[in-house]
Amino acid sequence: MTATRYRYLAGLAGDNLMASRPIAHSLDMPYDGDEEKAVYVAVNHEGLACYAGQTRPIRSWTGAAGIRLKQHLAEPTKLGEWDSFWVLPLKWSTKPSIVNWYENTVAARLMLPVRHRRGSTRF
Repeated sequence: MTATRYRYLAGLAGDNLMASRPIAHSLDMPYDGDEEKAVYVAVNHEGLACYAGQTRPIRSWTGAAGIRLKQHLAEPTKLGEWDSFWVLPLKWSTKPSIVNWYENTVAARLMLPVRHRRGSTRF
């Protein structure tokens, strides 16, 4: 993942993008984002994308991408593989169907496999 690739993916969100932030965030550092809805991309130590996910909280969570990533890191395999993450923040008004489409589109453009999703609850 690079800043150029981030900007390309950000452009796919169109008017739903809250802001463009083409920087990687270390999992070792506190994250202070202001997004509530987002698509995020976890990358490994080589900077290669290994997972794309979304936040779509039921209640207001600012910095939702950081919260969701910390939940993922309870899994030892992810903790060992993931190094940093990129956030594509979306406006609160973004419809759930658009968030789903955007997550799937980002994953497809990064050639990430479709993973089994447990239930329909999103954090």
